[in-house]
Amino acid sequence: MTTFSPPAFIHPGEASPPPSVPPAPWMPLGPLTELWAAFAREATAPNALLAASRAFAALADERDALHALNWLTPSWLPSAPRTGAAADPSVFSLLVAQEAVIEALSQAATHWYEAARALLDSAEQPPTSEREEQEESPVLDLETLIGYTLSQRVRVWTIAHSLLAEQMQHLSPHQGQGEEGVS
Repeated sequence: MTTFSPPAFIHPGEASPPPSVPPAPWMPLGPLTELWAAFAREATAPNALLAASRAFAALADERDALHALNWLTPSWLPSAPRTGAAADPSVFSLLVAQEAVIEALSQAATHWYEAARALLDSAEQPPTSEREEQEESPVLDLETLIGYTLSQRVRVWTIAHSLLAEQMQHLSPHQGQGEEGVS
């Protein structure tokens, strides 16, 4: 039986350097909130309202994540020399605290999926009345909104991935420094 162990854990000095962490694609949430408020004002079908509800839940989770991260940011000292979690317990405690941010982003991504799914379900249902048919939003095409909603899910997962990559850099600060960083 063959087992696999990442080289960084076998020979830390020989590990390939970690890829640089791209900046997290945070964005102002105000315009998204306004978009979904406009959609919700015009929605009459239950699935359309459910989609708006899930989108607002995603926005709330992302705001929570950003708020939590803003509280953590002063604790990260990028100019200070990096030490691993074993050498500095405060690094590990910050990583644990950052997990709440990643969890909130995970919830936001789930809500974005649920919003897209509800939009799909809404698009598949015929209008139940002539009034509902007339009230279709000319501003918000459902297919475009579904694509945009799924792109928000990808954006949120990209933020979470960026934070996870940052955690890995803090956990293994000597990777990529060659032999000079290994005692």
